Amino acid sequence: MMGTMLKSLLLLAVLATSVLIAACGGGETTVVTVVREVPVEKEVMREVPREGVRDVAPTPAPGRPAPSASDAAEESFEGEQERAATQAIQERMIVRTVNMALVVADVSKTSDDILGIATSLGGWVVSAERSQVHLGSIAIRVPAERLDDAVNRVRDLAEDVESQISTSQDVTDEYVDNASRIKNLETTRDALARLMEKAVKVEDALKVQQELTRIQEEIEVLQGRNKLLQETSAYSLINVNLRTKPREMPIDAGPDQTVGLGQAVRFRATFRPPDGIEEFSYIWIFGDGSVTDTRYSTAPTTEEGTRVTATVTHVYRSEKDSPYIAEVVITGTGKAGIVEARDVVIVTVTTLPTIEVFAGENQTVQEGEVVQLAGTFTHPVELTDATYTWDFGDGSAVATGSVEPGVTRAAVSHVYEHHRPRAFTATLTIKGESKAGPVETSATVIVQVLEAQGWTIGGWDFGNTWKSAVRALSGLGIGLGYVAIWILIFSPLWIIGGLIALWLRRRSRTARPKHLPPPPTVSDASLRSE
Repeated sequence: MMGTMLKSLLLLAVLATSVLIAACGGGETTVVTVVREVPVEKEVMREVPREGVRDVAPTPAPGRPAPSASDAAEESFEGEQERAATQAIQERMIVRTVNMALVVADVSKTSDDILGIATSLGGWVVSAERSQVHLGSIAIRVPAERLDDAVNRVRDLAEDVESQISTSQDVTDEYVDNASRIKNLETTRDALARLMEKAVKVEDALKVQQELTRIQEEIEVLQGRNKLLQETSAYSLINVNLRTKPREMPIDAGPDQTVGLGQAVRFRATFRPPDGIEEFSYIWIFGDGSVTDTRYSTAPTTEEGTRVTATVTHVYRSEKDSPYIAEVVITGTGKAGIVEARDVVIVTVTTLPTIEVFAGENQTVQEGEVVQLAGTFTHPVELTDATYTWDFGDGSAVATGSVEPGVTRAAVSHVYEHHRPRAFTATLTIKGESKAGPVETSATVIVQVLEAQGWTIGGWDFGNTWKSAVRALSGLGIGLGYVAIWILIFSPLWIIGGLIALWLRRRSRTARPKHLPPPPTVSDASLRSE
């Protein structure tokens, strides 16, 4: 019994010691240091057969069985990591990565060439992708000491290097910390293994086995991490994004324009895409700091092989920076690759001359009467090719004429043939040209046309007159009928009212005393006064 208790206490003591040792060596520290982009001259930790050296298996300790092949491999790996950790402290372990963006003539051929570079330098392809004819990417790993050579050879394949970014990360501290933790965990594992051999109870053996499993998993995780650090520091990574140089495409942004301040300017470009280009995207840069969103709508024209962009409008709010240079940039993609085109149009913004128009006072005339319409307007010096237009509003032909320089009045005469209850609206419009573009201003005048009144009654018609008389008579009969109906409806009320009045009158007479004389009449009163 006492022996069992001692074994249990010994087991707890060993467990506590193992946890303490693991905690002391478990502080993982990762230090990232940026160093100069120079090749790191260090020996790559790889398992290479050694010629002329005979590997001698270790002699097992007395009382212990000989190690198996797996145990020997594990001890070899552990020894390699210890040697690598010692060497890493002396040399520093640097992980280098290079990201490149290249413009090439052919994405597929360049990808194959980069693959050949990696293979010739003792590296390999990590990943490769070609999403479209004109786009692709490839990632390779090459020995760290050959990184600069690989980068230079990849650059030579490009027509243009758009970007190149190199990064370096010092993982020496992380590698050494991991190696130290592995060593401490292995010591704990070995102690638990010896304790498990002496365990008597199944319960104690299971507890030790669980702890052994947990420690072994942690050892394998740290060993895998260190192996990754060894490989990534020994073989540097190069990520290359590839795209073909866009071909040129004919495009016309339209003629230069001169517009007035605050006027809407319309932009539309015409282009001729090559065969195999079906999708398009474009933007307009107006030159005043504003840019349209990316647009995609295009349409074919009557000219074969030619397309136009959707019309875009823009308003310039200032003339101080005029003229503005508006630019259109369009990109097309498809089976044939990628094309690009751009063109500019010069927009001159100026203040439009102002025309003020007065069409005259409102008038009232009779139908068939000649009406005189006279309007006045201002005539700026900047205005050229000025014209006037009178629209009478009755559907008749408009009156037009040119306005000589300095003239500010436009007068015409017109006859409204028919009257109507609603007035006519006559409109005077003055048009002209200026450096900023066409100028147009209008004003209106109201013309009320009445029915003409002659000397005699004309247009008499017997049938219409007879109908009018009959309609008037029928209206009178209808009115009399309404009156008769109302009298008939209210006749009982009238009869009852009359009877009541007659009864009241008779009652008032019978109530007067008989000895009183009758009231004097007007004639008697006049005689007495005389």
